Amino acid sequence: MSEGVENKAQVLLVEDNLTDATFIRTILEKDGDIRVTLSQDGIRGCQLVESNRWDLVVTDFNLPGRDGIEVILACKSHQPDTPIIALSGYPGSDHREGALRAGAGEYLEKPLDGDELISATRRLLELKSEADSRTKVVLAVGAYPGDVELGCGGTLMKQAMRGDDVHVVVISTGAVGTEAEERVQATERACRVMGAQLHLPADDTPELPDSDTVLIKVKDVVHMLKPDQVFAPSFQDVRESRQQVYTAAEIATAEVPSLLCYQAATTTLEFRPTHFEDVSDFLDQKMASLTYYQHLAEGRPHLHPSLARATAQYWGRFLGYADVEPFEVIRQNL
Repeated sequence: MSEGVENKAQVLLVEDNLTDATFIRTILEKDGDIRVTLSQDGIRGCQLVESNRWDLVVTDFNLPGRDGIEVILACKSHQPDTPIIALSGYPGSDHREGALRAGAGEYLEKPLDGDELISATRRLLELKSEADSRTKVVLAVGAYPGDVELGCGGTLMKQAMRGDDVHVVVISTGAVGTEAEERVQATERACRVMGAQLHLPADDTPELPDSDTVLIKVKDVVHMLKPDQVFAPSFQDVRESRQQVYTAAEIATAEVPSLLCYQAATTTLEFRPTHFEDVSDFLDQKMASLTYYQHLAEGRPHLHPSLARATAQYWGRFLGYADVEPFEVIRQNL
Protein backbone atom coordinates (compact mmCIF):
# COMPACT_ATOMS: atom_id res chain seq x y z
CA MET A 1 0.00 0.00 0.00
CA SER A 2 1.33 3.42 -0.95
CA GLU A 3 2.44 5.63 1.89
CA GLY A 4 1.25 8.79 0.11
CA VAL A 5 -1.32 10.68 2.16
CA GLU A 6 -3.54 11.01 -0.92
CA ASN A 7 -3.81 7.19 -1.10
CA LYS A 8 -4.76 6.73 2.54
CA ALA A 9 -8.31 6.56 3.89
CA GLN A 10 -8.93 9.80 5.76
CA VAL A 11 -10.51 9.15 9.16
CA LEU A 12 -11.71 11.83 11.56
CA LEU A 13 -11.54 10.77 15.22
CA VAL A 14 -13.49 12.88 17.73
CA GLU A 15 -12.36 11.72 21.18
CA ASP A 16 -11.51 13.82 24.25
CA ASN A 17 -9.86 11.02 26.22
CA LEU A 18 -6.22 11.11 25.12
CA THR A 19 -5.53 7.52 26.24
CA ASP A 20 -8.45 6.20 24.16
CA ALA A 21 -7.52 8.45 21.25
CA THR A 22 -3.92 7.18 21.23
CA PHE A 23 -5.12 3.57 21.33
CA ILE A 24 -7.59 4.09 18.47
CA ARG A 25 -5.09 5.97 16.31
CA THR A 26 -2.45 3.27 16.86
CA ILE A 27 -4.87 0.50 15.88
CA LEU A 28 -6.20 2.27 12.77
CA GLU A 29 -2.84 3.52 11.47
CA LYS A 30 -1.01 0.23 12.10
CA ASP A 31 -1.13 -1.04 8.48
CA GLY A 32 -0.24 2.34 6.96
CA ASP A 33 -3.29 2.76 4.73
CA ILE A 34 -5.34 4.91 7.11
CA ARG A 35 -4.58 8.44 8.30
CA VAL A 36 -6.30 9.62 11.48
CA THR A 37 -7.02 13.29 12.25
CA LEU A 38 -7.89 13.90 15.91
CA SER A 39 -10.32 16.40 17.40
CA GLN A 40 -10.68 16.44 21.20
CA ASP A 41 -13.96 18.34 21.44
CA GLY A 42 -17.35 18.22 19.75
CA ILE A 43 -17.32 21.82 18.51
CA ARG A 44 -14.13 21.28 16.52
CA GLY A 45 -15.41 17.89 15.40
CA CYS A 46 -18.54 19.49 13.92
CA GLN A 47 -16.42 22.15 12.22
CA LEU A 48 -14.22 19.49 10.62
CA VAL A 49 -17.14 17.48 9.22
CA GLU A 50 -18.54 20.71 7.79
CA SER A 51 -15.30 21.84 6.15
CA ASN A 52 -13.47 18.64 5.12
CA ARG A 53 -14.33 15.41 3.33
CA TRP A 54 -13.76 12.17 5.26
CA ASP A 55 -13.84 8.51 4.38
CA LEU A 56 -14.94 7.65 7.92
CA VAL A 57 -15.83 9.49 11.13
CA VAL A 58 -15.28 7.86 14.54
CA THR A 59 -16.83 9.78 17.44
CA ASP A 60 -17.22 9.31 21.16
CA PHE A 61 -20.57 10.06 22.80
CA ASN A 62 -19.53 12.16 25.77
CA LEU A 63 -17.62 15.17 24.42
CA PRO A 64 -16.99 18.74 25.59
CA GLY A 65 -18.74 21.48 23.66
CA ARG A 66 -21.09 19.35 21.54
CA ASP A 67 -21.89 15.69 22.11
CA GLY A 68 -21.44 12.73 19.80
CA ILE A 69 -25.03 12.82 18.52
CA GLU A 70 -24.47 16.39 17.35
CA VAL A 71 -21.28 15.32 15.56
CA ILE A 72 -23.19 12.48 13.86
CA LEU A 73 -26.02 14.79 12.78
CA ALA A 74 -23.57 17.39 11.46
CA CYS A 75 -21.78 14.69 9.46
CA LYS A 76 -25.02 13.30 7.98
CA SER A 77 -26.09 16.83 7.07
CA HIS A 78 -22.88 17.91 5.33
CA GLN A 79 -21.58 14.61 3.93
CA PRO A 80 -24.35 12.02 4.22
CA ASP A 81 -22.39 9.34 2.36
CA THR A 82 -19.62 9.26 5.00
CA PRO A 83 -19.93 6.25 7.36
CA ILE A 84 -19.76 6.79 11.12
CA ILE A 85 -18.69 4.66 14.08
CA ALA A 86 -20.08 5.80 17.44
CA LEU A 87 -18.20 4.96 20.65
CA SER A 88 -19.57 4.99 24.17
CA GLY A 89 -18.65 3.93 27.66
CA TYR A 90 -22.32 3.93 28.66
CA PRO A 91 -23.98 0.49 28.90
CA GLY A 92 -27.51 -0.21 27.73
CA SER A 93 -29.45 0.01 24.48
CA ASP A 94 -30.61 3.64 24.62
CA HIS A 95 -27.30 5.10 23.46
CA ARG A 96 -26.91 2.45 20.76
CA GLU A 97 -30.40 3.13 19.41
CA GLY A 98 -29.85 6.89 19.57
CA ALA A 99 -26.57 6.65 17.64
CA LEU A 100 -27.95 4.34 14.95
CA ARG A 101 -31.10 6.44 14.61
CA ALA A 102 -28.98 9.58 14.15
CA GLY A 103 -27.07 7.92 11.31
CA ALA A 104 -24.14 5.93 12.72
CA GLY A 105 -23.33 2.77 10.80
CA GLU A 106 -21.74 1.02 13.77
CA TYR A 107 -21.81 1.33 17.57
CA LEU A 108 -18.97 0.05 19.77
CA GLU A 109 -18.87 0.01 23.56
CA LYS A 110 -15.80 0.86 25.62
CA PRO A 111 -13.41 -0.54 26.62
CA LEU A 112 -12.74 -1.12 22.94
CA ASP A 113 -11.60 -4.38 21.46
CA GLY A 114 -8.90 -3.62 18.88
CA ASP A 115 -9.91 -6.42 16.53
CA GLU A 116 -13.57 -5.36 16.66
CA LEU A 117 -12.62 -1.75 15.95
CA ILE A 118 -10.45 -2.52 12.94
CA SER A 119 -13.03 -4.99 11.59
CA ALA A 120 -15.82 -2.40 11.76
CA THR A 121 -13.55 0.24 10.21
CA ARG A 122 -12.53 -2.01 7.30
CA ARG A 123 -16.12 -3.03 6.64
CA LEU A 124 -17.45 0.54 6.51
CA LEU A 125 -14.54 1.79 4.40
CA GLU A 126 -15.09 -1.05 1.93
CA LEU A 127 -18.81 -0.29 1.69
CA LYS A 128 -18.06 3.39 1.05
CA SER A 129 -15.48 2.52 -1.60
CA GLU A 130 -17.99 0.28 -3.36
CA ALA A 131 -20.66 2.99 -3.22
CA ASP A 132 -18.24 5.63 -4.53
CA SER A 133 -17.23 3.43 -7.47
CA ARG A 134 -20.77 2.46 -8.48
CA THR A 135 -22.25 4.42 -11.36
CA LYS A 136 -25.30 6.32 -10.14
CA VAL A 137 -28.21 7.64 -12.18
CA VAL A 138 -28.78 11.30 -11.36
CA LEU A 139 -31.85 13.31 -12.41
CA ALA A 140 -32.27 17.08 -12.10
CA VAL A 141 -35.75 18.52 -12.67
CA GLY A 142 -36.27 22.14 -13.70
CA ALA A 143 -39.46 24.08 -14.24
CA TYR A 144 -37.83 26.22 -16.95
CA PRO A 145 -34.60 26.34 -18.99
CA GLY A 146 -31.75 27.61 -16.81
CA ASP A 147 -33.19 26.45 -13.48
CA VAL A 148 -31.00 23.37 -13.22
CA GLU A 149 -27.86 25.02 -14.58
CA LEU A 150 -28.18 27.81 -12.02
CA GLY A 151 -29.21 25.69 -9.03
CA CYS A 152 -27.08 22.57 -9.30
CA GLY A 153 -25.04 22.80 -12.52
CA GLY A 154 -21.68 22.51 -10.81
CA THR A 155 -22.77 19.50 -8.78
CA LEU A 156 -24.06 17.77 -11.93
CA MET A 157 -20.72 18.40 -13.66
CA LYS A 158 -18.91 16.96 -10.66
CA GLN A 159 -21.06 13.83 -10.79
CA ALA A 160 -20.72 13.45 -14.55
CA MET A 161 -16.93 13.77 -14.21
CA ARG A 162 -16.81 10.85 -11.79
CA GLY A 163 -18.82 8.69 -14.19
CA ASP A 164 -22.41 9.07 -13.03
CA ASP A 165 -25.22 8.96 -15.60
CA VAL A 166 -26.65 12.50 -15.41
CA HIS A 167 -30.02 13.58 -16.83
CA VAL A 168 -31.88 16.91 -16.93
CA VAL A 169 -35.63 17.22 -17.50
CA VAL A 170 -37.25 20.59 -18.25
CA ILE A 171 -41.03 20.77 -17.79
CA SER A 172 -41.75 23.99 -19.71
CA THR A 173 -39.88 26.22 -22.15
CA GLY A 174 -41.43 29.28 -20.53
CA ALA A 175 -41.89 30.91 -23.95
CA VAL A 176 -43.39 30.44 -27.41
CA GLY A 177 -42.16 30.68 -30.99
CA THR A 178 -38.63 31.87 -31.67
CA GLU A 179 -37.84 32.57 -28.03
CA ALA A 180 -38.87 29.03 -27.07
CA GLU A 181 -36.53 27.65 -29.75
CA GLU A 182 -33.68 29.82 -28.49
CA ARG A 183 -34.23 28.65 -24.93
CA VAL A 184 -34.20 25.03 -26.06
CA GLN A 185 -30.96 25.59 -27.95
CA ALA A 186 -29.38 27.27 -24.92
CA THR A 187 -30.44 24.38 -22.71
CA GLU A 188 -29.08 21.80 -25.15
CA ARG A 189 -25.71 23.55 -25.24
CA ALA A 190 -25.59 23.99 -21.47
CA CYS A 191 -26.35 20.30 -20.92
CA ARG A 192 -23.50 19.35 -23.25
CA VAL A 193 -21.16 21.43 -21.07
CA MET A 194 -22.53 19.73 -17.94
CA GLY A 195 -22.22 16.25 -19.44
CA ALA A 196 -25.96 15.68 -19.00
CA GLN A 197 -28.62 14.13 -21.22
CA LEU A 198 -31.54 16.50 -21.78
CA HIS A 199 -35.24 15.58 -21.73
CA LEU A 200 -37.52 18.31 -23.09
CA PRO A 201 -41.31 18.68 -23.22
CA ALA A 202 -42.87 16.98 -26.22
CA ASP A 203 -44.30 20.27 -27.49
CA ASP A 204 -44.11 24.01 -26.81
CA THR A 205 -45.33 24.59 -23.28
CA PRO A 206 -44.97 28.30 -22.51
CA GLU A 207 -46.39 27.78 -19.02
CA LEU A 208 -46.41 24.81 -16.72
CA PRO A 209 -49.39 22.49 -17.24
CA ASP A 210 -51.72 21.67 -14.36
CA SER A 211 -50.37 19.89 -11.28
CA ASP A 212 -51.61 16.45 -12.32
CA THR A 213 -49.90 16.72 -15.71
CA VAL A 214 -46.64 17.89 -14.13
CA LEU A 215 -46.78 14.91 -11.78
CA ILE A 216 -47.33 12.52 -14.69
CA LYS A 217 -44.39 14.00 -16.60
CA VAL A 218 -42.04 13.66 -13.65
CA LYS A 219 -43.31 10.17 -12.81
CA ASP A 220 -42.73 9.07 -16.40
CA VAL A 221 -39.09 10.15 -16.44
CA VAL A 222 -38.46 8.70 -12.96
CA HIS A 223 -39.99 5.40 -14.07
CA MET A 224 -37.87 5.41 -17.22
CA LEU A 225 -34.52 6.32 -15.59
CA LYS A 226 -34.90 4.80 -12.11
CA PRO A 227 -32.55 7.42 -10.61
CA ASP A 228 -30.54 7.03 -7.43
CA GLN A 229 -30.57 10.77 -6.77
CA VAL A 230 -32.93 13.58 -7.79
CA PHE A 231 -32.52 17.36 -7.64
CA ALA A 232 -35.59 19.62 -7.71
CA PRO A 233 -36.34 23.29 -7.01
CA SER A 234 -37.11 24.18 -3.41
CA PHE A 235 -40.74 24.50 -2.38
CA GLN A 236 -39.73 27.79 -0.74
CA ASP A 237 -40.39 29.80 -3.90
CA VAL A 238 -42.60 32.73 -4.85
CA ARG A 239 -43.58 31.08 -8.13
CA GLU A 240 -46.31 28.49 -7.95
CA SER A 241 -44.83 26.73 -10.99
CA ARG A 242 -41.63 25.83 -9.13
CA GLN A 243 -43.65 24.77 -6.10
CA GLN A 244 -45.60 22.47 -8.44
CA VAL A 245 -42.40 20.90 -9.74
CA TYR A 246 -41.13 20.34 -6.21
CA THR A 247 -44.39 18.69 -5.15
CA ALA A 248 -44.40 16.48 -8.22
CA ALA A 249 -40.77 15.47 -7.58
CA GLU A 250 -41.45 14.68 -3.93
CA ILE A 251 -44.37 12.40 -4.82
CA ALA A 252 -42.79 10.81 -7.89
CA THR A 253 -39.50 10.01 -6.14
CA ALA A 254 -40.94 8.35 -3.03
CA GLU A 255 -38.85 5.24 -3.76
CA VAL A 256 -35.70 7.16 -4.79
CA PRO A 257 -32.94 7.09 -2.12
CA SER A 258 -31.98 10.76 -2.40
CA LEU A 259 -33.93 13.98 -3.02
CA LEU A 260 -32.18 17.36 -2.69
CA CYS A 261 -33.64 20.79 -3.40
CA TYR A 262 -31.67 23.58 -5.06
CA GLN A 263 -31.99 27.35 -4.99
CA ALA A 264 -33.80 28.79 -8.02
CA ALA A 265 -34.18 32.36 -9.27
CA THR A 266 -37.27 33.08 -7.17
CA THR A 267 -36.45 31.05 -4.07
CA THR A 268 -37.46 32.88 -0.89
CA LEU A 269 -35.52 33.63 2.29
CA GLU A 270 -37.20 30.57 3.82
CA PHE A 271 -34.76 28.40 1.84
CA ARG A 272 -32.83 26.51 4.54
CA PRO A 273 -29.99 24.44 3.06
CA THR A 274 -28.17 21.90 5.21
CA HIS A 275 -25.97 20.26 2.56
CA PHE A 276 -23.27 22.26 0.76
CA GLU A 277 -21.45 20.89 -2.27
CA ASP A 278 -17.98 22.20 -3.10
CA VAL A 279 -18.00 23.05 -6.83
CA SER A 280 -14.81 25.14 -6.88
CA ASP A 281 -13.24 22.96 -9.59
CA PHE A 282 -16.35 23.22 -11.77
CA LEU A 283 -17.40 26.83 -11.29
CA ASP A 284 -15.80 28.07 -14.52
CA GLN A 285 -17.63 25.36 -16.46
CA LYS A 286 -20.87 26.34 -14.74
CA MET A 287 -20.28 29.95 -15.80
CA ALA A 288 -19.70 28.72 -19.36
CA SER A 289 -23.03 26.88 -19.36
CA LEU A 290 -24.83 30.03 -18.23
CA THR A 291 -23.30 32.15 -21.01
CA TYR A 292 -25.60 30.39 -23.49
CA TYR A 293 -28.49 32.26 -21.89
CA GLN A 294 -26.97 35.73 -22.12
CA HIS A 295 -28.87 36.80 -25.23
CA LEU A 296 -32.04 35.80 -23.34
CA ALA A 297 -31.02 37.37 -20.04
CA GLU A 298 -33.09 40.56 -20.32
CA GLY A 299 -35.49 40.36 -17.41
CA ARG A 300 -33.67 37.24 -16.14
CA PRO A 301 -30.54 38.69 -14.46
CA HIS A 302 -30.24 35.62 -12.22
CA LEU A 303 -28.73 33.78 -15.21
CA HIS A 304 -25.81 36.17 -15.42
CA PRO A 305 -22.57 34.27 -14.59
CA SER A 306 -21.27 36.98 -12.26
CA LEU A 307 -24.32 36.67 -10.01
CA ALA A 308 -24.02 32.88 -9.97
CA ARG A 309 -20.36 33.17 -8.98
CA ALA A 310 -21.21 35.61 -6.18
CA THR A 311 -23.93 33.25 -4.93
CA ALA A 312 -21.45 30.36 -4.82
CA GLN A 313 -19.05 32.50 -2.79
CA TYR A 314 -21.85 33.63 -0.45
CA TRP A 315 -22.82 30.06 0.48
CA GLY A 316 -19.15 29.10 0.70
CA ARG A 317 -18.98 30.40 4.26
CA PHE A 318 -20.67 27.16 5.31
CA LEU A 319 -17.96 24.97 3.78
CA GLY A 320 -14.61 26.55 4.50
CA TYR A 321 -15.13 29.40 2.00
CA ALA A 322 -15.09 27.17 -1.05
CA ASP A 323 -17.38 27.89 -4.02
CA VAL A 324 -20.56 26.13 -3.02
CA GLU A 325 -23.99 25.05 -4.22
CA PRO A 326 -26.49 24.78 -1.33
CA PHE A 327 -29.20 22.13 -0.99
CA GLU A 328 -32.14 21.38 1.27
CA VAL A 329 -32.05 17.69 2.14
CA ILE A 330 -35.46 16.09 1.80
CA ARG A 331 -34.10 12.55 1.68
CA GLN A 332 -30.51 11.31 1.59
CA ASN A 333 -29.93 7.58 1.88
CA LEU A 334 -27.14 6.95 -0.63
